This record gives sequence, structure tokens and C-alpha cells, in this order.
Amino acid sequence: MPYTVQTCPDDVERLKTLLHSLGEEGSRIISVIWQPTRDISTENGPFTEPSGYVIVLEYPR
Repeated sequence: MPYTVQTCPDDVERLKTLLHSLGEEGSRIISVIWQPTRDISTENGPFTEPSGYVIVLEYPR
């Protein structure tokens, strides 16, 4: 199975809905990681990345 990464805003209800829909599609959730708000520096200047979830999953072909 191929793997992919999806993101979700820091909202538990939206996370539940997303996980449910991914399961209905036949995807297998490998990991769910919560990340806090963080400041990121780039060559174009700094920006703030909001908190949220990163979901690693296998999806059916």
C-alpha cells in the first residue's frame, strides 16, 4: 500500500471526522501527531505555523 501524510487543524471534532472518513475509505492510520504553534524562518522571512495534527496513513490503491 502507498503511504501519505495529511494535516488537520487543531480541532478535535474535525480530527475525529477526518479519521472516520479515512477509515471509511479503507485507509489504515499509522500515526497521529499533534504539533504546537511554531515560528519558522525561511529565506523569504519568518512565519508562524499554527498548531494542528499530522496524520500518516496507508491508503488503498
